[in-house]
Amino acid sequence: MSVFSKKTFKTAVTEYLPMVFGLRIPGFIRIHFRYLMRNPFIWIVLCIAPFILGLITLSMMNQHFAEVSLSGWQRFFIVLFIIAIAFYFAERHRKFRRFYVIAIPGMVILNGLFRFVILGGPSVGGIVTFAILAGVPAWLLGYLSMGRGYKMLSDGADKNYRPGRDFYMEGDYEKAFLHLKPAANRGHMKSLYLMGHAHEHGNGMPQARIEAARLYDRAAKKGYSKAHLAFEALFATFTTEEVEAFEANLDVVGGNEIF
Repeated sequence: MSVFSKKTFKTAVTEYLPMVFGLRIPGFIRIHFRYLMRNPFIWIVLCIAPFILGLITLSMMNQHFAEVSLSGWQRFFIVLFIIAIAFYFAERHRKFRRFYVIAIPGMVILNGLFRFVILGGPSVGGIVTFAILAGVPAWLLGYLSMGRGYKMLSDGADKNYRPGRDFYMEGDYEKAFLHLKPAANRGHMKSLYLMGHAHEHGNGMPQARIEAARLYDRAAKKGYSKAHLAFEALFATFTTEEVEAFEANLDVVGGNEIF
């Protein structure tokens, strides 16, 4: 691999450079580098758009509700924290992912109704303004977030996962592993889970329950709930010897993915 390769540059910026200053970038922030490199435009739709909408919402609340009194910096950091955490969980939980991508155009609609209809009073002009300045952007954001945005969140922004998963579901394990192994080596949680599933059931490789547990454990530590359930179910069937073998070489890589 070249010293000046794309992967080397990414590692230097996201891992080694912060370490020089004694910093460690939290996992819920680090994942944005992956999305930004995969598709910057969709990342803007999934992250920057809800961040700006959140700031607008808090600013309107600050103006019209006496109980809300926040400085500009307070609003900035509150919204930044909420969006960062919400994005992190949207990648890992299907039900919340659906809510997240629907909430993006929903925030535009609610802001538009409040600004152009409720505050301005119900009128033909207010409704037309709402349709143009809120309805059209909401439709566009909804189209992008619930389409390509949802797919990218589901894939974890890893181009190898979806084709690998499809080959795996079809039983073409040789082709599946060509995609899943590189993704798992990058720490992609769903690819780790599928590799664990393959080891547990002997799909395309010799059955290896301890290795399957390790892979499930790594994926679970990244926040993937399906992997956590698989790990618990498998570990419950372990013999004393298997438990000892697992704990003797416990893989702690990725154990602190959030912080």
